[in-house]
Amino acid sequence: MIDSHCHLSQADYDMPVTDLIEIAQKEGVQKMLNVACDTNDWDELLKVIQTYPNVFGAIGIHPEYALRQEDSFLKKMPKIFKENPKLLGVGEIGLDYSDETIPCDKQIELFKKQIEIAHQIKKPIIIHTRDAESDTLEILKEANQKGLLQNSGIIHCFTGSLDFLKQALEYGFYISISGIITFKSAKTLRETIKEIPLNRLLVETDCPWLAPEPFRGSKNQPAYVAKTLEKLAELKEISMAELDKITTDNFNRLFKGG
Repeated sequence: MIDSHCHLSQADYDMPVTDLIEIAQKEGVQKMLNVACDTNDWDELLKVIQTYPNVFGAIGIHPEYALRQEDSFLKKMPKIFKENPKLLGVGEIGLDYSDETIPCDKQIELFKKQIEIAHQIKKPIIIHTRDAESDTLEILKEANQKGLLQNSGIIHCFTGSLDFLKQALEYGFYISISGIITFKSAKTLRETIKEIPLNRLLVETDCPWLAPEPFRGSKNQPAYVAKTLEKLAELKEISMAELDKITTDNFNRLFKGG
């Protein structure tokens, strides 16, 4: 199994990150993609991926930090990627209109800049989109027309509409599924997920958030990705072992072997 999106920040847990990684390994999690959303977390992430052979990384600036002056960090990104080959993607980046205090135009500007950087360094992008399907698709359409999506990417923690899904697939994106699919309230999402081709599926925890059933209410961790994989296999009507191989192959194909 591969947890294609987790946040292994020590500040979020009451146990050492070392323990989280060891528990995940014992549960059969072969790789973890540790994602930093805030420039303040980049240094910690780099230390983690340098310490643990099976933990890889992605760095980016989440839209909730769009009001900061981040240009200096954006300029550093190509050099950071060059110096750290275990950094596999740019993310998570995107749009989040759930917080009206962060102007949409600032989020859009930051999103576009990071898409351009990802194209420059030939890395996939990892997209966060919340309450912003229309603008997200418009930006991706523009980026696709400019040839900026050649390295593909992930719609992380997918909860979108069927129309959004179809467009994302058309632009070459992989779709990552979180523990939300185990929630009783996610009936519509489960029906949409049935439309995702097997060769575009990934699974994730997005830990420490969104723990799947039966762990809902507790802090999520990479080991729990097995529960999401189990539910997804049920929806796709294939064995868990078969889906494990498929999602692992998908991850390795997208990130060129990790």
